[in-house]
Amino acid sequence: MVVDPLRRFSAENAPFEVERATEIIEGINAMAAQFRIKKLPVVWVSRLIRPQLSLGVRTSAKYAGMNSAFFGEWAEIDERLEIMPEDYLIYKPRHSSFHATDLDIVLSESGVKEVWLSGFTFNVCILATAFDAVARDLKVKFLTDLCGTLPAKHEDKTISATSIHEYTRIIADYAVGEMLNNEAANKILQS
Repeated sequence: MVVDPLRRFSAENAPFEVERATEIIEGINAMAAQFRIKKLPVVWVSRLIRPQLSLGVRTSAKYAGMNSAFFGEWAEIDERLEIMPEDYLIYKPRHSSFHATDLDIVLSESGVKEVWLSGFTFNVCILATAFDAVARDLKVKFLTDLCGTLPAKHEDKTISATSIHEYTRIIADYAVGEMLNNEAANKILQS
């Protein structure tokens, strides 16, 4: 699964540009191609935001006045991604890819028992999706070098994206799933 591969995270000078976004996009394309070769489903999940509805209680409060970062060109899936007709495209209204979507049906009918997660952002939407996957008795693997993370402001300091990524990795490894880097993931797929 590729969560929120949106231009607001991946485009140059985007409102929420993630470090290494181009490298992440290239890695996601390569991983998706490997999944297709193995006849495994590729699921793209995009955040659907309607101007008439709120972004959710916390997101609306956190990003008040930044509506332009969530609509228009920034809300589009990055055009460099190679989405194929046989792939699944799902739109979600909140952080978790499972909330108010048909993702359960797609995974169930595809016989999926384990999800590999990548995309943006590791510490928010990917993590929310992972917790919901585990609640559905799915095994979770994070493609850690294909998960983009943003820095975070807390009180009067900024915590780097690298630190947030590492903290998220530690929490997710303890509570949710297994961590894989690109090299380990490719070895699994090629076996």
